Amino acid sequence: KLRGLFCLRKNSLQRPHTALFVVVKNATARLPISPSKSLVRFLDQTAFFGKGPVIDAPCGYGRNAVVLAARGCTVVAIDNDRKRLVTLEQVKAEYIEEHASVAVSTGQIFTVCADLTAEGWPVAPTSVSAIICIHFSMIDLVPSFISSLQVGGHIYAETFGGQGQNFRELPKAGQLRELLSGHVEFKYYKERKLGPTEFDSVSVTLFAQRR
Repeated sequence: KLRGLFCLRKNSLQRPHTALFVVVKNATARLPISPSKSLVRFLDQTAFFGKGPVIDAPCGYGRNAVVLAARGCTVVAIDNDRKRLVTLEQVKAEYIEEHASVAVSTGQIFTVCADLTAEGWPVAPTSVSAIICIHFSMIDLVPSFISSLQVGGHIYAETFGGQGQNFRELPKAGQLRELLSGHVEFKYYKERKLGPTEFDSVSVTLFAQRR
């Protein structure tokens, strides 16, 4: 079903997780699985476009991938932390069932270990219906996101806050809007200034549809 989705390179981090299962096989603790509250507002629009898989990158332990799969999406969860991906593999079925609605057929989650860089972006052009990017510095990935999204597909992005020195890695005011505006129609866009004034840094939450 996902054949042709990935364009993996020789130095890709994608590899089997089997050797790590011994690390977490006895883990029974509950994960911090609450999804992004802002993302939840746009779940229905994201889930029911339905023309391809949804990318969650970086996925962490899968808190957002789980609710997307519970809404019927096929989710490709990408992260460079293999231990987190192994844990997600262990618990995903339970959490998807827990979040599922009676009237909705649930989807699946497939995990991929890869570095999230412009050079290492593993997703083929025009192959996915949505991209979710939460708490990650995504500026350099915008061209890759645009390339991989199908026309009509959605992008949801939510930067991290300004804790500590994080403001140094946040986009400048208007930067993400400018990078995306020639390719998408914004359904929601909000900036909040963070850090010292001279840095002009902002946190951003956005939801947009590919033209």
